[in-house]
Order: sequence, then structure tokens, then C-alpha cells
Amino acid sequence: MFQPFIQIALLAAATAAPTATAPASAPKLVTAPIQDAAAPVEPKWTGNISAGFVMTDGNSEMRQANASADATLKREKDQFTLGFLWVYAENNNPPNNDWTLTDRRTFGRGKYDYFFAKETYAYGMLTAENDYLQTIALRWNAGTGLGHQFVDTDTWKFALEAGMSYIDTDYKFGTDTEDITVRLATNTTHRASDTWSFNHLLEMYPSVEDTEDVYGRSQFTADAKLSENMIMTLKWVMDYDNTPVSGAERVDNRYLLSVGWKF
Repeated sequence: MFQPFIQIALLAAATAAPTATAPASAPKLVTAPIQDAAAPVEPKWTGNISAGFVMTDGNSEMRQANASADATLKREKDQFTLGFLWVYAENNNPPNNDWTLTDRRTFGRGKYDYFFAKETYAYGMLTAENDYLQTIALRWNAGTGLGHQFVDTDTWKFALEAGMSYIDTDYKFGTDTEDITVRLATNTTHRASDTWSFNHLLEMYPSVEDTEDVYGRSQFTADAKLSENMIMTLKWVMDYDNTPVSGAERVDNRYLLSVGWKF
């Protein structure tokens, strides 16, 4: 008799009971994407280009010009070095107003260093030049040897090199020469401040065939930083030949002032 009422009551209770809810899902962990390691910096050429010009007019008339460029590409195991120097000067001779050449020199250098140890390297080099004062039409210099970087810091660098060179010199006047020589060289760089830096390259070439035949070259460079990329450069270039052609001096000094840009 009461069975229908019991079934209705149970149905009503089931309907009124709160519905069970599924547990909330755990929040997802958001992670930043993994970034690739920084790519290695590609080596690039560094150096400078500079030029200077002087002219006078009046009681004396004179024109002088010079230009130079130096560039280096340094990599983990090797290094390329390029250099160029050009000097020109002439004077006007009254009363005919004839311009007379008094100095002209062109010099180019290429050098490759391979570091087979941390501070020790083998090098190969080639230079070519002509020189009006020494009556040199063309001089080739090809050589190879070993070098050691004794000091290599942010402020000081010093390297010593020793090797052999073959030097072929063609003169405008005089007897052409060919020499097998020893090459001894030092290269010193000092960064005195953020403004001033100095470099001195000294090379000596004593002949193995004639002990009195010695050729040498010294180049001292002082750079002053004028702005982020502009520099003022003073060069002192000395050339030495113990056995010059007849009528020429053993030593030539050139002092060159120029303004240029670093890259």
C-alpha cells in the first residue's frame, strides 16, 4: 500500500541531492621557450685609413701628400695583416715655375700568421715597394719564419720574429741585387689610454752572403683618438741600407702627420 509513496520519496530525495562535480583540472605549467645558445661572433677586419696634405705658396711653393692603411683579421688559429703607405712631395723652382719631384715612395705588405700553439706561430709575408730617394724602381721581399707573442694584454703587446727572406731589388741607377737574408723583427703595441695608442715595428735583414749588406726598416706610429671613429696619426718611418747605391744616404727619415678613420 505504501510502496508507491516510498518510491516517490526516494526519487524526490535523489533529485534534490547536490550533483557531484568533477575535480578541477590542475593548472598547466607555462614554460618559456628554450633559447638557442648565442651564435659565435664572426671575425671581422679592423684597422684604419688616413691621409694628409701640406701645401705652401709665396716665397716657397711646395706640395706634400701621404696616405696609409692598415687592416687585421684575427681568428682563433690564424691572423691576416695588410699594410699600405704612400708618400709624395714636390717643389716649385723659380723663375721657370717648374715643379720638381723631391720624394715618392709606395710600400705594400701582406702577412699571414698561423698559431700552432697558444703564443707561438709560423708566418709568411710578402712586401713590395719603390723609393725615389733610394732610386729603387721595385723591391720584392718574400719570407717565412717563426714568431712568439711574449706579451698579449689589453694595454701591452710584444712579439719577436725570426726567419729567412729573399729580397730582389731593381734600381733606376746602379746594379740590381738579389739577396738571401735573415729576418729579425719586433712588434710592440702600447695602449696608453682611451685616447692614445702606440705601435713600433722594427725589422732587420742582414745578408747571409755579405755580412756588410744590411737592410732595415723602422715604423713608429702614434694614434690619437679624436672621436668615436676619427683619429690623428703621426708616423716616423726610417729606412736603413748599409750599402746604398752611389750618391744615396744610408738613412732616410720621414715624418708624416695625417687624419683618418678607424673601422
